[in-house]
Amino acid sequence: MAARMMNMQRATLCRVNSQKQLQLKSRSCKPATRAVPNARRVVKVAGSAEVDPGCKIDDYENCSLGDLELMYIDALWNFYHDGEFTLSDEEYDRLRDELNWQGSGFPTLKKDEVDFVEASIMYARGKPIVSDEEYEELKMRVKKDGARSDVTALLLFSKGQQLLDSTQYAVLAEEMSKLGIDVGLKGASCTLNKTPEEIENDTVRVAQLYLALAALPAGATFLGWSGLSVWANFPFWPAVYLSVIVGALASYKIADFTGLINSEIYNGTCPCCETPVKQQFGGADPPEVKTLKCTVCGTAIDFNRSTKKLSLSAGAGFVDG
Repeated sequence: MAARMMNMQRATLCRVNSQKQLQLKSRSCKPATRAVPNARRVVKVAGSAEVDPGCKIDDYENCSLGDLELMYIDALWNFYHDGEFTLSDEEYDRLRDELNWQGSGFPTLKKDEVDFVEASIMYARGKPIVSDEEYEELKMRVKKDGARSDVTALLLFSKGQQLLDSTQYAVLAEEMSKLGIDVGLKGASCTLNKTPEEIENDTVRVAQLYLALAALPAGATFLGWSGLSVWANFPFWPAVYLSVIVGALASYKIADFTGLINSEIYNGTCPCCETPVKQQFGGADPPEVKTLKCTVCGTAIDFNRSTKKLSLSAGAGFVDG
C-alpha cells in the first residue's frame, strides 16, 4: 500500500483552469464527459474543519468540494504520520478521481507539504519538532516544489482547527501570514459555487456617509447661531440655511481630504463562502478595479465598477520564502 501511495503521489497534475483540462504524467486522462450537477454545491464556511455528516465516502451526492478535500487531507495525514491508510484502494481512487474532475489541486499534495504543515502547527503549540534550520530547509523545499498557498492554507486550516486551541490557532495564522498564506477555507473550494457576479451600487449607504461627514459641522453651526440669536438678538431663521450650507461645504472638503470624494459603495456576494461583501471606491480618479479579501474565508475578490461585476482574483499564490 505504501509503495502504491507514493507512486500515486509522484504523478504530476497539470491543470489549466480556463479549459478545465487535466493531465497526469503517469497516464493520459480522457476528457471529462460528466455533466455538472444542476443543484448548487454549498461550500462549508470557514470556522469548521469537519466533513459534513451528510457526506459519505461511498456517496458524494451531498458532498461539497470542501468536504472532499478535507476527507482527502485526513486520509493522507493518517498515512504519512500514523502509517495507517483509512481508505480502501477503491475508495481512494474514487475520491482522487472526483477531486481531479472537480478541478481541485489536492491530488498533487506532497509529503513535504504535510511535513511543513505539521511543523508549523507544532510550533504554534509551543512544541517545535524541528530546529529552525530544518524548518527553513523544509520551507524552501516546499517553495521549490511549487506549493500553492491556497492548498497549504486549507491544509493548515483543517489540521489547525482540529489540533490547536484558539490562542495557538491565532499564533499559527499570524506566522503563516508572514509567508503570504491566509489560513482558511478558500481557493479550489470555490470552483463549483454558483453565486451572482453582479454588484449593486449602495446609494443609501453613500448618502449616509456624506450625511455623517456633514452632521458635526452643521450641528455646531446651528447651535452656535442659536446661541447668538439668544444672547446677541440675532435673527434665528438663518440658522437652518447656514447650517445646511456649512455642512455641505465641510462635507465636501472632508471627503476630498480623506479620499471619499466621488464615493461609490458596491455590495456583492463572496464567490467562495457566500458571505455578503462590499467595496468602496472614491477619490478624484477612482480605479476601475479594487481587490478585497473576504473576512470570513480569506478569498481575494476583484470588484469592477465599470462592468459592475465581481470575480475571483486571477492566479493561485505560492508560498513565499
